[in-house]
Amino acid sequence: MQGALSGHAIIFDLDGTLIDTAADLAASMNYVLERAGRAPVPLDRVRHLVGHGGRAMLDQGFRENGGAAPADLAPHLALFLEHYLAHIADQSRPFPGAIAALDALAAEGAAIAICTNKREAWARALLEVLGLSHRFAAIIGADTVGVPKPDPRPVRAALAGTGREKGVFVGDSDTDIRAARAAGMPCVAALFGYGPLDLSAEAFAVFSAYEAAPDLIRRAARL
Repeated sequence: MQGALSGHAIIFDLDGTLIDTAADLAASMNYVLERAGRAPVPLDRVRHLVGHGGRAMLDQGFRENGGAAPADLAPHLALFLEHYLAHIADQSRPFPGAIAALDALAAEGAAIAICTNKREAWARALLEVLGLSHRFAAIIGADTVGVPKPDPRPVRAALAGTGREKGVFVGDSDTDIRAARAAGMPCVAALFGYGPLDLSAEAFAVFSAYEAAPDLIRRAARL
């Protein structure tokens, strides 16, 4: 399809950028914590734990209670995974305006991809349950190429998977900004995500609602 973005891939982070997943991740983490005799972590303290993978999230979840994480996280991680996959989209939904933004970008010829620090199987399962998987030319997880963001290799793999030569990254954290920069592409950052977003000044632009995103992405693509 020809259009203003026909030569570009628009690569989205998933959790905190495209999909609001915090409530389901929190429920699964708290399920594990309670089974281990620990107090649950309130949702407002879970949001900043999202985005670094399940093991890191669970490790920090244990530490949020003021105690050390278990020396062997493997059984807790297995329980977390089992629960999460069974409840992966109980409450998770696209952020307001996200689908309309995807439609607008696709209408201009962009290929759309996902690059997340979620495991690829989790990302695919979430998108499948939400009926969104068909929208993406590539779905790259933390385990797809063996390293997570901020390493640029997952971002480059997502770009390669679309068959396009140029890309714009859309994320919500310093990890995304670093990964995009290392991969040689501009980053447009969502202010409503899970962060941290201390490097927002290094992004091409930031947005607080998806209605503003397509125009910023078009401008970034013209760099």
